[in-house]
Amino acid sequence: MILYSLDRKFSAKNMLFVYAGVTMFCLAFSTIYARYSHNVSSDYMTYLFVCPLLLGCVPAFLLMKVSEIGKLGRISYNAYHSGVAALTVSSMLRGIFEIAGTSSEFQTYLTYAGLVMAGVGILFLLLEIGTRFMCRLR
Repeated sequence: MILYSLDRKFSAKNMLFVYAGVTMFCLAFSTIYARYSHNVSSDYMTYLFVCPLLLGCVPAFLLMKVSEIGKLGRISYNAYHSGVAALTVSSMLRGIFEIAGTSSEFQTYLTYAGLVMAGVGILFLLLEIGTRFMCRLR
């Protein structure tokens, strides 16, 4: 029996295109939401696009320029991108709640979870780079 596996190349260039698309979607979403929000605005909704731009496009661009790092490990890759997604959704929810005039404690938990996941992803990435560097010295 042959199992189907999805073996996609996750390169920095692909990551840059995905985050550019997510940034454009967030910009369009916040613009359309602001249009129909009866002149009530929220900074979290207005600057929704900043999270995927700064935490997604900028690191992807830097990874494209620094090609010595090579392929990222799945744990660091998944944890970091899950953290960025959680922070983006958290910002969107906070903006929606502020425009609606309400709040939720779960949005705060989502922010903390996003920060932890992104931090774990960065930590594992640094450990991978350190391990590769130490292996080259031997």
